[in-house]
Amino acid sequence: MRLFEELAVLLLGGRAASEAVGLAPVDLVVIETDGTIEQADSLKAAYDGAPGTGLDVWRHGFAEAAAHPAFRARQRGLAGLGPVCAGCPLARVCGGGLYAHRWAGDGFGHPSVYCADLDRLIRHIAGRLRAGVAGLVGS
Repeated sequence: MRLFEELAVLLLGGRAASEAVGLAPVDLVVIETDGTIEQADSLKAAYDGAPGTGLDVWRHGFAEAAAHPAFRARQRGLAGLGPVCAGCPLARVCGGGLYAHRWAGDGFGHPSVYCADLDRLIRHIAGRLRAGVAGLVGS
């Protein structure tokens, strides 16, 4: 349900509260039980060690984490997307999809493995929203 809500909010001009869609900067860190500072757990699906930063809570502050290149890469919005996604008319809504789903062996600058599904879902929700608004206006 969250994905549907997030897409509807974005289509209506709002800002997503999730990292899965939209272009808002990701503003979360994960503190593992051993004190290491990592990126989002979802990155564990990309490749072994993907969320790692080499930082920990005993020697590093959150300002250092925010300055880490891996975190900075997820703060760039449209400029952080690969060329296929940056040129897509749905980029503002899908945001390239979940970052972990864009890994393709040489980086995260690829479309989501769910690109076609996101495209279809976003267009469907947009159509339903248009129909709903048109029904309200026509009443």
